[in-house]
Amino acid sequence: MSVESKGYTIYNQKTGRMVARLSPEGTIQKEDGDPVAIAELKALMRRDIVVRESQIEFDAETAGEGEVEEYEPYPEENMCYFGLVTLRPGDLAYVAAFVRRLPFVSYYEARPVEG
Repeated sequence: MSVESKGYTIYNQKTGRMVARLSPEGTIQKEDGDPVAIAELKALMRRDIVVRESQIEFDAETAGEGEVEEYEPYPEENMCYFGLVTLRPGDLAYVAAFVRRLPFVSYYEARPVEG
């Protein structure tokens, strides 16, 4: 049984405080958020993300034991090599990749809001 996410709550890992909300479509919602964090998150969401092809559909929550794949973030400056895909804002898989990549490129983390 799969529970569909209604978006994400983004937390500052240093303080543990909620700083913003992210819709499933990738829109940063401002209510009750930290304006500095929101500006940083919006800047990050304008960047391309380079991932391995196998990571586009990978879901850590549904993967069985022994199937855990390490997520390796690549900076957007990298050239595309065989087996790598560049995701741009607006691509279907962008939000999922952004959420997984976020702790590697900032001190924020996104947690799904389920319901």
